[in-house]
Amino acid sequence: MSEAAPPAENDKNADATTYLFEQFRVERGCLGYVVAEREGGVAAIVDPEVGMVEPMLDYVFEHALRLRYIVDTHTHADHFSGVRELKAKTVAKVVMHDKAPASCVDFRIEDGDRLWLDTLPLKFLHTPGHAKDLVSIVLPGKVLSADALLIGSCGRTDLPNGNPTRQYHTLYYTYRSLPDDLSVYPGHDYNDRTHSTLAEEKENNPKMLFASEEEFVEYMERENPAKLSPVHQLADALKANMA
Repeated sequence: MSEAAPPAENDKNADATTYLFEQFRVERGCLGYVVAEREGGVAAIVDPEVGMVEPMLDYVFEHALRLRYIVDTHTHADHFSGVRELKAKTVAKVVMHDKAPASCVDFRIEDGDRLWLDTLPLKFLHTPGHAKDLVSIVLPGKVLSADALLIGSCGRTDLPNGNPTRQYHTLYYTYRSLPDDLSVYPGHDYNDRTHSTLAEEKENNPKMLFASEEEFVEYMERENPAKLSPVHQLADALKANMA
């Protein structure tokens, strides 16, 4: 990744009230986001499911935003990404983790990298487990957790490139080290909740309350898959999203 960053002091100048933030949902529970620096209107789209493309573009146009980045937080296995369609319809650059197999990626980021929407920083954390290329995005006052941390749960680890040991380290080291007051905006929700807080998840999320790594890994390998529904169109979604 080779994007120039503004001066470091901008990190402390942005807060949760200085930028635009909009959540998009489709019927299957997938969540995507538009984030934009308020004054200059420079924007990023995060995790666009294919059915969100037109509503997201409508939002961008209605608010006179300048779309700079399209971020897929990981290679999705359970739905079709709208990244390629958005790239074809805009001049925005596609951003994914360095390990992402997709050929359409313009900027490949690693743990700790930042991209800037003028004065608004997007900080990327590598949070594998659900997928090897999964990143979370820290914004002022918020974290876009994708499938690394869900409300009351976490992403499944039984799909291709899933790893329960990495998922444990993501939850118990990366996420437990983040500030409690961050609002958590996940990539999926099945109970019509829009967000949570990291304090709530640390205290109440069953997946963050295991006594040891061994217990967590055993649960994710044996008991958790039995409770989950099969992923429809798994092979087709992976093939399309990896292309």
